[in-house]
Amino acid sequence: MKKNIIRHSFTALGLAILLMGATACGKQADTEENDTSYVAAYFAVPDAVTGISRLLIKDDTAYICCIEENGASYLASMAADGGDFQKQPIEVDDSVSLLDFAFDSTGNIWTICTDHAGSYRLNKFDESGKAVQSVALTEILEPSAISGAVRNLFLSIDAEGNICIAEKSGSTSAYLFDSSGQFLFSLHNEGNLLTTITTAEGQIGVCVGRMDYNLLTVDMKSRDWNKDTINLGTTAGLYGGTDSNFYRFDSSSLYRYSAGVQEGKHVFNWSDMGLGTSDIHLGELSDGRLMVLAASPDQTGTFSYEMAVLSQGEDERTVLSMVSLSAGPGVVQAVSDFNKTNSKYKVELTEYFPYEQNVSDEEWNNAVINLNTRIISGDMPDILDMSDLSVPVYHKKGLLEDLYPYMEKDPDIHMDDYFENVFQAISIDGKLPYITDGAGISTMLADADIISGSTGWTLPNLEEVLNTYGADSISNLSGAFFLKVMLRADDSFVDWTSGKCSFDSPAFIKLLELAGEIQNKSQNSAGEELSDTYAAAYQAVLSIYHITQYRDYYHGNLEVLGLPGGSGGYQALIPEVRIGISSASQKKEGAWEFVRTLLSEEHQKSCTMLPIHKGAFETVMQAAIDGKSTWKWLYEKGKATKEDAELTKMLLSSADYVANGNQILENLVLTEAQEYFSGASSAQEAAEKMQNRVTLYINEQM
Repeated sequence: MKKNIIRHSFTALGLAILLMGATACGKQADTEENDTSYVAAYFAVPDAVTGISRLLIKDDTAYICCIEENGASYLASMAADGGDFQKQPIEVDDSVSLLDFAFDSTGNIWTICTDHAGSYRLNKFDESGKAVQSVALTEILEPSAISGAVRNLFLSIDAEGNICIAEKSGSTSAYLFDSSGQFLFSLHNEGNLLTTITTAEGQIGVCVGRMDYNLLTVDMKSRDWNKDTINLGTTAGLYGGTDSNFYRFDSSSLYRYSAGVQEGKHVFNWSDMGLGTSDIHLGELSDGRLMVLAASPDQTGTFSYEMAVLSQGEDERTVLSMVSLSAGPGVVQAVSDFNKTNSKYKVELTEYFPYEQNVSDEEWNNAVINLNTRIISGDMPDILDMSDLSVPVYHKKGLLEDLYPYMEKDPDIHMDDYFENVFQAISIDGKLPYITDGAGISTMLADADIISGSTGWTLPNLEEVLNTYGADSISNLSGAFFLKVMLRADDSFVDWTSGKCSFDSPAFIKLLELAGEIQNKSQNSAGEELSDTYAAAYQAVLSIYHITQYRDYYHGNLEVLGLPGGSGGYQALIPEVRIGISSASQKKEGAWEFVRTLLSEEHQKSCTMLPIHKGAFETVMQAAIDGKSTWKWLYEKGKATKEDAELTKMLLSSADYVANGNQILENLVLTEAQEYFSGASSAQEAAEKMQNRVTLYINEQM
C-alpha cells in the first residue's frame, strides 16, 4: 500500500475573531473557540472504495464499512500509525450487502445486512469474523413505503449492550433490542434521521431534524426518549467520542461536546485540515488524536477517499487570510486542496454563515453591511470571496487586484486552455477583478415551434409568447422571478461607476408593468417540476443534463433562446465562485498561489458547474455521455449525447455577459414591486420608491 508521508500542521483559530457579535454568529449554537492546533498525516485508501457508511475506533484501529462501485460491501481496517488498508474476514455471502455495523463491549461485531430478495437481518459475528447469530428484521421494521429500494438503516450499541436500529423514512423510527438480539420496543420522532451514535457516556444517540438538528438519547428504563434534548443547529454529521462525549460538524467546522453541555467547542475548520467535506467520518483515539476519513468528489462521479490522523502541533507556514459570507463547496474544497499540498502558505478561511445554514434576510443583510463596512474601512483580508458581494463597488473603490498580469506572468497558465470569453465577461474596465473555476448559463429554452419565423428574442417577443400561449406557458416564471432575472442580467439600471440608478425611467417602468402582468396571470413559480406542457422555460444550465432534460421534453425540438434583449437573445454567465485578491494585501504572491489553483485542470473537474478549462470541460462532458456524472440524478436515462455536449459547449463559449446578483438591492426593488403587484401602488409610484431606496443604498456603498 502506498502511503503519503507528507505532514502539515494547521492552526485551529483562524480568523474567527474577525466576526464578532450576533451578526457574525448567525444561528450557530457553538461559540467557544478552541486553542489547540493540529498536525495532519495523510494515508491512502484504495481507489476501489466509492462509499463509506460508518467508521468506528476499536483498540486505536479504524474499522470502516466500505462499498465499491460494483456493489460489493465489506468491513475493513486501518491502524492509526498508517497501517495498510485490510479487509476483515467476516462470513458474509456475496449476495448480502453490509449496511452498517457496531461493536459490543465484548468485541463482537453486529451488522445490518440485506440480500437480493429484500430481507433484512441483524447479524452477530465474533472477533474472528465467524457468524454466531442472526435476527430477522423484516417483520419488526415497519412496512416500507418505497418498494424495491434499499432501506436507510443505522446501527448503534450502548454500554450495556442494548442495540438500536434507526430508520430514515421521512420521519424517524428507532427499534431497540437487548444484548441478546431480542426485540424490546420502538420509538418514533417526526424529524428526519441523520445518523445514530454511541456517546462517550455509553448512551445511544439519535440525531433528527430538518434544517436544524437535535440529539435525542434513549432511556432504556422508561422505554422513551430522554427529556434532555441537545439542540445541534446546522449539522452535516455526528460521531461518538472517547474523551469528548461526541463530535458534530457542518460544512465548515468540527465541534466537540463534553458530557452534559448544550454548546460545542470549535476544534478546527475542515479547510484548515486540507480535508474534503463531501463525505466525512471521524473517530477519536485513546490519546486524543483524531482519525478522519474524508472524500473529495469530481464531476465524473468518483469519490476519492483518504485517511488523516490529526495530532497536536504547530504550523510554521505563512498565513493567508480569506473571508466569505458563505463559502460554497467548491471554495471549501479549493482551500482544503491548497492547504494539504502547499508547503509555504496556508489559507485560513472565515465564514459568516456555514453554506447549508438557513439564514434570514435580516441576518444576511446585516452580515453584508458588516463585512462591507469593515473592508471598505481598510480591514481587508488577503483573499476575498466575492460570490455574495457587489464586485462593481469593490472594483470602483480600488479594493481588488487586476488578475490579468498574474495570469500573464504565470508560466503554467495559458489563455488558450480556457474559454476566454468567460474572463472577458468578468472583466471591468479591462481588468479582471476575480477568478472562477466554473460557470452556469442563465438562459431560456423553448419548443422551437414557438419562435418559428422570428428573427430575434426580445421583450416584445416574450410578450407575444405570453399573449399567444398564456402566462402559464413558461416554466419557472412569476413576475417577481422575472424581475429578479432581468435585474441580474441587465445592469443598465445601476451605474456603479457614477453611483446613479434609473429605476424611475420609462424603460424600467415598462419592465415592471410586464412583470406585473406576468404576476397577475401566471400561477407558476421558480423550482416547479419540468414538463413538455410548457412552451418555454427560464433555466440555469449548470450541467449538460439541463440540456438533455429539455431536449427530451420537447421531443428533440429544442431551441435555446437566451435572455430577451434589445436586439436579440443573449446568454448570461453565472460564475460558480468569485475569488479576488485584496489590493491592500501584503502577501499578494501567496494569495495568487491559492487563486491560481482554481484554474488548474484537476481542480476544475471537481467544480459543481461547467468547467471553464477546456480539458476539464471535455472530461466532464465525456463522463456525462458515459453516464458517470454526479449530475446524472437529474436525468433518469443517465446518459447525455454528443449533441447535448456540443450545445452546452456553444452556450458556455458564446456567453459574453455576467449575471450579477446583489441580494440587498434585489430585496429593495422586489419589496416595492410587491406593493405594485398587490395593487397598493401604481407602477410609477413603485418605481419612484425603488429609485429613492436604491439611491440611498448606492450612496451608502459608494
